[in-house]
Amino acid sequence: MKESYEGGIRMKKILFFILAVSLTSVILIGCQSSNSENVIVQIAKVSISKSTGFGKVNSDFFVEYVDQEKLGIFSDAITTASKNVGIADMIDPEYDFTVLDPEGNTEGYHLWLGEKGQLSTLMIVRDTHTTYSISENMTDKLIEVIE
Repeated sequence: MKESYEGGIRMKKILFFILAVSLTSVILIGCQSSNSENVIVQIAKVSISKSTGFGKVNSDFFVEYVDQEKLGIFSDAITTASKNVGIADMIDPEYDFTVLDPEGNTEGYHLWLGEKGQLSTLMIVRDTHTTYSISENMTDKLIEVIE
């Protein structure tokens, strides 16, 4: 009887270990989500407009870029932006921009452009509950391209 009791305890320990490892793996995989998931990073064209509000891109663009240097600035701003924690409670955005990838897919963004040396804020139009911070360095580059 003692052997079956010890065997049962050993089996419970093994099952607990497997469960703990599985749970830890799921948590770690969930925490590794990237802010660039489902976001266009290879850009063929960027179109910029003054924003008219949340949830849509104003299609009255005041400038469009196709040159690699300027497209690289937008790609870097998007891919290096840090996801902000908490509920997004923002005033209306200053700018909208649309990026077009080489396959013809588009993604719209809202942008709150900071001043030189300040952070800026980015929001994907289809997800108005999440904001991203753009570094001071990237803000300075965006100011040169947009204004």
